[in-house]
Amino acid sequence: MKKLLFIFLITIGISASAQHTEKENYIKKESIGGKLDFSKKVEAKYGDAPSIRFGDLLYNKKDFAILLWAANVRNFGVQSFEHAAEIWEEIYKRSLTEPEKKALKTGFEAKF
Repeated sequence: MKKLLFIFLITIGISASAQHTEKENYIKKESIGGKLDFSKKVEAKYGDAPSIRFGDLLYNKKDFAILLWAANVRNFGVQSFEHAAEIWEEIYKRSLTEPEKKALKTGFEAKF
């Protein structure tokens, strides 16, 4: 019985890990030119606006797109702001600037 339970728990762990990897791969694939690329959507909607108000703060279009990206990856199951930042930096192959980090954190914590 203990062996069966052990095998069951290992199977669940492997399945959860595979799903996590699958979600991350989807996020990485769709972040540039895909469904999670909000830069084009923000530009289309706010083309002439120099900044976008969210809450009490103003964001430039690039940072607002990062905010939207963060809110969406949280909905895909990314568990922490730090992990979201790591994924973003891996995708774009550079470190986030301080304003970008603030936008990512705001988006990750926002309730839509």
